[in-house]
Amino acid sequence: MTIPLSALLLSDGRPGHFNLAEGILAAAQRLRPVAITRLEVRRGQWPGVILAAWSNSGKAPASLLRLVHDLERAALPKADLVVSAGAETLAANVACARILGAANIFYGSLRRFNPAAFSLALTSYANDCWHPHQAFALKPSPAALLAWQRRAADTTRSINTIGLLIGGQSGETTYSDADWQRLLDIITAIGARGFRWYVANSRRTPPDIGDRLTVLAADRQSPIARFIDARLPDAPTLMPVLEQAALCFVTDDSSSMVSEAIAAGLPVVGLCPADHHLNERERGYRKTLQDNGWYAARSLTTPAEELIDTALRLTPRTEDPASDIAGLLTSRLPRLFLGGPFPYKRLE
Repeated sequence: MTIPLSALLLSDGRPGHFNLAEGILAAAQRLRPVAITRLEVRRGQWPGVILAAWSNSGKAPASLLRLVHDLERAALPKADLVVSAGAETLAANVACARILGAANIFYGSLRRFNPAAFSLALTSYANDCWHPHQAFALKPSPAALLAWQRRAADTTRSINTIGLLIGGQSGETTYSDADWQRLLDIITAIGARGFRWYVANSRRTPPDIGDRLTVLAADRQSPIARFIDARLPDAPTLMPVLEQAALCFVTDDSSSMVSEAIAAGLPVVGLCPADHHLNERERGYRKTLQDNGWYAARSLTTPAEELIDTALRLTPRTEDPASDIAGLLTSRLPRLFLGGPFPYKRLE
């Protein structure tokens, strides 16, 4: 019987981040059983540059945990692997791994943190991979991994079912009232052509848009087959959208939603408002997706027929996303996932 791998998942409380960590561990479970302990961490008012300098010095990880995150080393569970995503968790990830003598994996930008402090640092920005401990990987999520499996096993779904994942305001994207109205008009216009929608909003979606979607979905003549309202305490994951849709539209502010839909095996069209300015690194990531034929970006002013044609011309990604992550785990951390003595020493 294989001994479960003990994993510590550090969360900053943001679904867009801890879903990435959960996706990594879901892929790890393809290789061996994993027993997961979750722990929330916050860095408070501590500037990232100071925490990076402290962490890079390699000194006093227990003091860092206590002063920054109000965590005592004695409170840490035993773990062979520490996993997290999001800048809030960077310092805690390194400190916990050093104290426990564990391997550690982080998904996202390392900012000023030393890549050598991580056993594996995954990123969606290929140009960031300058260190041997870094690797490119599409953003994983448990929902996307499971949806891909179910979609691969079921080829009977209707081509007339479309998914819509809705984000909201971000640092680089602003939606006007007119933009939101255009999005609602797209739902109606494409629905009039015989398509049915599976729609999910997010916590960043304006409340009045969620209210309008609720009313629209309740109409007996509505083109919305199901609306998943993230505001509800019992709201499911994006699984119904990712599993049931044949095509997917995503508001282009959300890189995570774009990546989840692509990983689930869906062709994805990003819907862009007028005030939409991706940074250089994000443009590079979207170009990678576009060059592979998985994704295209279109303005919210694009006619409905053209949006459908764009989606139908795309080629969905066919590789199992869990296999990609699992391959990185076995190649970069072979003793952890392929057996043999555990190579790390715990700090006394």
